Amino acid sequence: MKTIFRYANLGLLVAAMIATGALAVLAQTPAPVDPCADADGQSSANDNIINLFKDKTIPGRKAYVNAAKGFLEKYGSCPSAKDLSDYLKPRIPVQEETIRKMEEQAAKDALAKRFDGALDAKNWDEVMAAGKEILTKYPDEFRTVEIVLAALGGEEAFKGNFKYADDGVRFAKQSIADLEGGKSFMIGKDVRYGLAKKDVYNFAYATKDDAIGWMNLYIGYIMQVSKKDKVGAAPFLFKATQSTASDASKNATSFDLIGGYYIDALNKVYDEIKVLSEAQKDTDPEDVAKQKVDAIKAKVAMANGTAERAMDAYARGANLAKDAGIKARLRKTLEAIYQRRFDKTEGVDAWIASSTTKPFPNPTSPITPISDPEPVKTDGGTSVAGAGTGTGNGTGAVKPAGTGVGTGTGNGAATKPATTTTTTTKPATTTTPKAPIKPGSKPVSTTKKPIKKKAA
Repeated sequence: MKTIFRYANLGLLVAAMIATGALAVLAQTPAPVDPCADADGQSSANDNIINLFKDKTIPGRKAYVNAAKGFLEKYGSCPSAKDLSDYLKPRIPVQEETIRKMEEQAAKDALAKRFDGALDAKNWDEVMAAGKEILTKYPDEFRTVEIVLAALGGEEAFKGNFKYADDGVRFAKQSIADLEGGKSFMIGKDVRYGLAKKDVYNFAYATKDDAIGWMNLYIGYIMQVSKKDKVGAAPFLFKATQSTASDASKNATSFDLIGGYYIDALNKVYDEIKVLSEAQKDTDPEDVAKQKVDAIKAKVAMANGTAERAMDAYARGANLAKDAGIKARLRKTLEAIYQRRFDKTEGVDAWIASSTTKPFPNPTSPITPISDPEPVKTDGGTSVAGAGTGTGNGTGAVKPAGTGVGTGTGNGAATKPATTTTTTTKPATTTTPKAPIKPGSKPVSTTKKPIKKKAA
């Protein structure tokens, strides 16, 4: 029993001690101060808000808003603080919107600085990365960056660097669509078709039409030289030749590449003539023999028309080329095709003068076959125009700076199959056309500044 009472008494003692301590603590806690009666606190907070408002930086604006919110939370219900509270309440959201715009502008400025710095350093990887980010975030405000990225891809391609070829084509097509669509290319208060800075980079174009001409040339060049897609490149190269308001139209490159496009078509016809020629047999009935001869004649006419298209392209390229080596290469290719087409070497200059006064034909348009008159044989028979053999200079792309990207040589196919004498029964077997004309080799490095572009 004593044990029980001892613990019971101890419990009462502890309870008494806790109660006494609680009373002591309660007695020591000061009574809460009424913030509305805190004149000094209100005055100090007011002075702090006024001082913070002077700081126009983003941290200063944020500190001002935080101080204003703190004042309203503590003194906002006080009659003595009513004037300042009424002043602050509508201004806090205004300041928060200002902070948001300031932060957005700071991020935009930092990205623009990054882009410009990359251009200054010729860090093309960084230019492409920063440019893409700019167009993702601010496509309407910095649309001219499209042109810069297109020019970067195109200019590097002219040097034989196709690292940015896909982006070059993508942004060139986007630029053409936006330029032709009348979209704004304003930078600040100025219309800018690209950006330029002396001695560092020069991705700039004087007018909208000048930019469009070069965008088409970039696309055509990359598609034909890098992607090996001559058919896909042809429409863009032709548009570049027709952009008379752009000095891109005065560049030999497009004509040189279109000439290569026609050589591919010409070689295809040669292959078809070869197959048809080899299909002729001495045992063919007269009507079958005639059908085969007629088929060969039709293909020869198509070869003639294709050859003259190729000659026309090379003639215009040679006339425009400023570089003596390129001019000589294009002229030599033209002369080789001319010799096969007409079985002669004289008359080239007259043919060039006549052909280049006419509108340049669109390479995507159908080629008109050209049938030569058949000579009358002394034995009363007629002959099918015949094929010759020869050596032809191949095509290569011409860089806008005036440096050729390559030459090639090969045994060129004749523009006509070997002579086939028509007797009263059936024709003899034609001679197989020779090896096709070959295009040029890979590009070599060059430097070019589009703002004052030099014709090749």
